[in-house]
Amino acid sequence: MDEPLVLPVGQKVRFLVTAADVIHSWWVPAFAVKRDAIPGFINEAWTKIERPGIYRGQCAELCGKDHGFMPIVVDARTPEDFEVWLSEKKQEAERIKKLTEEDWDMDKLMKLGKTTYEKICAACHQVGGEGMPPVFPALKGADMTVKADGLKDHVDIVMNGKKGSAMQAFANQLNEAELAAVITYERNAWGNNTGQLVTPKQILDYKKTGELKPDDSAKPAANQQQAALEKQASL
Repeated sequence: MDEPLVLPVGQKVRFLVTAADVIHSWWVPAFAVKRDAIPGFINEAWTKIERPGIYRGQCAELCGKDHGFMPIVVDARTPEDFEVWLSEKKQEAERIKKLTEEDWDMDKLMKLGKTTYEKICAACHQVGGEGMPPVFPALKGADMTVKADGLKDHVDIVMNGKKGSAMQAFANQLNEAELAAVITYERNAWGNNTGQLVTPKQILDYKKTGELKPDDSAKPAANQQQAALEKQASL
């Protein structure tokens, strides 16, 4: 879990448990709840938390290399505090939604992309994009991240993952701005310098249509454009 699960006390809570990649097991001993999380299936469980506080658990299934880094944290709050938290989350969701309406340039996308990449992607593909072949391929200098006609495939694999590999789908894990930024970062970091960028609006359209449409409002930074032109001229 990227964030603690926040729940109200004194109310019966229903858990719907599934997984996006491999089999996990959601386990919080204090709730007497342990349910397998299986891709393609939804399991359910119930609990009622009596006292506010922090409750901890873990994945109880040997799910892979990151099994030891999957803590479960449940933040149980009074109904009043829960409503305050819920209101704040709704405001945050509205703010994220408005990101698709902003003007984005290369500098803004690269800054957010670097933060997102180092948080989400660097554990497998390394901070410098070298990867750990053959399990985790390099992104630095890869055809998909340096060739112009690789952009559609690049977007698709970040959004939908790759079957039969450790690459998971991030379409529902990251917001549109983070997705656009990390793809842009991977295409322009470590000397890739394609000059290509993807905007949150393009990601939103892609989710709706499955097509990567141009966004004329995008504004590549001058230094990135120049680098791309110099690279093309040298080919």
